Amino acid sequence: MKSLLVLLNVFFFAGITYGQNNWKSYNNQPVKQMVNVQTDKKGEPNNNFKQVVDYYPNGYIKTVETSYGNKLDVTKHYIYENDELVSIFEKQMSFTQEKPIYNIELVEETKNKYLPLKSEKLEIYDVTSEVAEGDKSTITYTYDQNDRLKSSFQLYQLTDNLSKGLIKKVKYDNKNFIAKTFLKDYDYVKDENDTTFNTIENDKYKTLDRNKIGVTKYQVKTKEDKDYYHISYSMYKEGNVNSDFEYLKIEDIYDFYLDDIIRKDNISDYTYQVIKNRVLDTTYTKSLITEDALQSEDWYVNKFYKDYITQELENNQLDNYITSTQDALVCADFFEKDELEELRMNAYNTCVEHKNYLAAEEFIKPLYDEAKIAYRSNPSEKNGKILGLTAKVFYLQNKNADGDHIMQECESYKSSLRSQASESMKDKIEYYKFNYFLAQVYAAKNDMNTTKKLLEENISYYDSLEDTYKESETFSTDYAKNKKMLVTLNTPSLQ
Repeated sequence: MKSLLVLLNVFFFAGITYGQNNWKSYNNQPVKQMVNVQTDKKGEPNNNFKQVVDYYPNGYIKTVETSYGNKLDVTKHYIYENDELVSIFEKQMSFTQEKPIYNIELVEETKNKYLPLKSEKLEIYDVTSEVAEGDKSTITYTYDQNDRLKSSFQLYQLTDNLSKGLIKKVKYDNKNFIAKTFLKDYDYVKDENDTTFNTIENDKYKTLDRNKIGVTKYQVKTKEDKDYYHISYSMYKEGNVNSDFEYLKIEDIYDFYLDDIIRKDNISDYTYQVIKNRVLDTTYTKSLITEDALQSEDWYVNKFYKDYITQELENNQLDNYITSTQDALVCADFFEKDELEELRMNAYNTCVEHKNYLAAEEFIKPLYDEAKIAYRSNPSEKNGKILGLTAKVFYLQNKNADGDHIMQECESYKSSLRSQASESMKDKIEYYKFNYFLAQVYAAKNDMNTTKKLLEENISYYDSLEDTYKESETFSTDYAKNKKMLVTLNTPSLQ
């Protein structure tokens, strides 16, 4: 069972919150938050356990956040519709996990609307697809006349032959606090009619201090030792206790806070407004919230910018496209290195196509700075092309001296390719492909003599190949590109 050990730890402490999920348990005082921490014998917190319970102004539980030191963090969100509990959405995160696990308890029956009587729990739950990859279980609860949890029974039907059960019982003292808890975990094999008890736990609770609201200090005596706890309360102010509020919704629950994106100081005002409209307005038909709630922050920001950039380009809004790409590059931490390079290259090509050469130069410059350094130890095709594209955008701006300086390195790379071209057909093809690329760069300089010379060199080579190669798709494509460009240059009316 993928998360049973986690479940056992969480389940053990659940009695405190379920036993106190209405103000009856606090002498009908309007509690806003209860904080329960484990301490040493002297009352100093030891960071082994902390639980924070938040309540709505009507007394219903809103969230329960539980931390088991540096081992596990669990947050339960109580989801209501029409003032009735419909589900309990749970996020679990341990120090060994890269991503949180989400579970959901779908409440089928309630007592007094806010207490679950019967529910189905789905583990490793995907809120978007509403399916679970983990185990499923049924949970039944019983309560006393004061709405305090008496017992709960959780049953996993793992196979037709094997089931697993967890039984929790709670007894209270005469002042409405927990006196004892009992936990039993067992496996049952149907064919053998055999039950194996894995865990049996009896714990005794002792009140050490209390006030008019409830217990402020208590002790739990386990089989091994004694643990000490301290509880503090904050209250709703007079006038704030009413039914005029909104309940949590599933789409309100995230791994991160959207403000972290919005507060990026260097993004433009335009992008800021787009983020507000797209992310915070859940009525938007393509809202990332409604489509992909609960993904990681990196995923969320990454997807937002990619969708946003694509939309501006499809709308033919070049200025907004440039702005959106620049803002995405400011948020570089949310992208992989190859994604950032792709954003820059796409922006470069788009700006060149729309004759915004200055913007194209700005987008490719960081790639050029890297390629210039890497080229000296790794004269690769990728680095050679980045250098050539940088030269091209200089030529398009009539910065010929800058372009010529870069083209010296490109010609050097071409010479190294030529020296290897006698080794294999693959090396030869690489050389002539790069030759065609350089022809495009020289065309941007309006150096037609060099451009035609390179194209004619390529076509002569392709013409010399054997018929078996000429029938290949690669040959047809390469030959056609060179031929078309040369014909265009030789026919002024086609330019």
